[in-house]
Amino acid sequence: MKTALLGTIIGLLIAVSATTSCSINHRSDQYACTKSSDCEPGRTCSDGFCITGEGPVVDAGKVDAPKTPDGGQPGCPSQCTSCNATTKSCVIDCAMANGACNQPIVCPAGFKCDIRCNQDNACRQGINCLQGASCQISCSARQSCDQVACGPGACSVTCNGVQSCRNVACGNSCACDVMCTGNQACFGGSISCSSIACRSGLGCTSSPNLCHSCQ
Repeated sequence: MKTALLGTIIGLLIAVSATTSCSINHRSDQYACTKSSDCEPGRTCSDGFCITGEGPVVDAGKVDAPKTPDGGQPGCPSQCTSCNATTKSCVIDCAMANGACNQPIVCPAGFKCDIRCNQDNACRQGINCLQGASCQISCSARQSCDQVACGPGACSVTCNGVQSCRNVACGNSCACDVMCTGNQACFGGSISCSSIACRSGLGCTSSPNLCHSCQ
């Protein structure tokens, strides 16, 4: 008797379970799709499911702003740590150049360059001002500045760092000043003025009329 009753109860439980499982409404199946035409009006198919709207909304606050060159303004050459593209002035500050002053430095063509060799051994791989409108070079750190080549514009080189300015060539500069005020500055190399008449101590000066032809 007990066995029959137990069998009846188990049978009823199985029947109820089957009925319940068959009556479950899997709502996710309702939104499954392979294309947008499978979806109800107002929904589109995305990743296999019908969703409302037209997809994720881009957060405007996360859109990256256009990047500008290293000089901080559009049109600034990459070697300038700061720059004014309108006046074509370029500052190359070795303290802010992330090691760039351990490489050859080139004043951008047509720019007025302010080159600050204010780190020990900076600017020793050459400073090229041949195409710059003018160059103002400060060699204030120990053993800074070597192989400086001035262009046709005004060129001012201040050598107040210890053992700074080993080789400077004024070339055809319209006004070249090389001031050797640091301890042992301008020693161990060649300081070439535009003319013998422009020689001043170990350096050069543009004070005589013959040594100044800038317009």
